Amino acid sequence: AMPTYSQYEQGLWVFLNHPGTPLTNNEAERCLRGSVIMRKICYGTSSDRGEKFRSRILSVVETCKKRKLSPITVISTIIAGVVGKCDYPDVFGLTSA
Repeated sequence: AMPTYSQYEQGLWVFLNHPGTPLTNNEAERCLRGSVIMRKICYGTSSDRGEKFRSRILSVVETCKKRKLSPITVISTIIAGVVGKCDYPDVFGLTSA
């Protein structure tokens, strides 16, 4: 059955009570555009494992862009932690708050 307006009504008006909420998802769509274009040019990946790796790397890169961090530095820090069998490094400062 098709969803009705009443099923989504509460979510449609979130921006009225939360001024920082964007009216559209254009920013999210723009963030995805580069990875979609890359996937089309490269014809995707040949395995689920490759796709998972690609999506994770692109997620880290996009997060770095938003936080004005160097993707190379962040990825290098993560790799050093994995190779050194250390706890996962808090590269985005999520646990220090």
